[in-house]
Amino acid sequence: MDETLLPSVGDLGLLEEGGLDALFERHAKGESGRAATAIVPVGERAVVVRRLLHGGMLGPLLGPWFLGLDRPMNEVEVTEALRRSGAPVPAAAFALGDHRLGPLCHAAVATWRVEASRDALAFFSDPAEAGRTLEACTQLGRAVRRFHDAGGRHGDLHVKNLLLREGDEHLEGVVIDLDKTRITPGLTPDERMSQLMRLFRSLLKRELIERIGARGCARFFGAYCADDRALRRALWARVDAEMRKVALHRWRY
Repeated sequence: MDETLLPSVGDLGLLEEGGLDALFERHAKGESGRAATAIVPVGERAVVVRRLLHGGMLGPLLGPWFLGLDRPMNEVEVTEALRRSGAPVPAAAFALGDHRLGPLCHAAVATWRVEASRDALAFFSDPAEAGRTLEACTQLGRAVRRFHDAGGRHGDLHVKNLLLREGDEHLEGVVIDLDKTRITPGLTPDERMSQLMRLFRSLLKRELIERIGARGCARFFGAYCADDRALRRALWARVDAEMRKVALHRWRY
């Protein structure tokens, strides 16, 4: 953590027992997925504090309890490493643990808020933004490509884990929520396609695919591949196999 943030963390009560739970009770919740988030003012800026939860089959049993702070600290380190490598990710602020039960604790990660932004689900669901759908798809394709080129292998790449920020001249894409994200230099086309199709399935699940349309998907794919024809061919060769996986998933939606 940046030591200059220590006074602010103390003022928020996060150095006290139960401070994390109290923080979520005091502050309005930000837009989130499964895990709760809170937008917390820190000086003239704000941080987004996100509680970590276990997923998978053991998720309901383990919930918010973690053995130590390895997982939130790893997210902070990965976020900063990717940012230094040019990936479009938010700046990490701090990781913290609280409410201990023996060796177990609750954990959270805070990142600096990306101002003037909305997650891609909110953007694409807004009828007023229909005229900027293609631009948004283009910018998100470029952002995910930069993320992958920096070695980022996202733990759960879905539509709510992408932000669209109002830039000076155009929209800008940002990749967020890097819990369980790994840095894997030289991602293979198969690894990249697996991530892209996870994102595609989230569009189907959220019933956004018709709103985005074939042109939007083409814009995303074209922006992601850019002038790399070899990558385009390698990804396209995986489409049939990946669409069979989509068919297996769709019965769950």
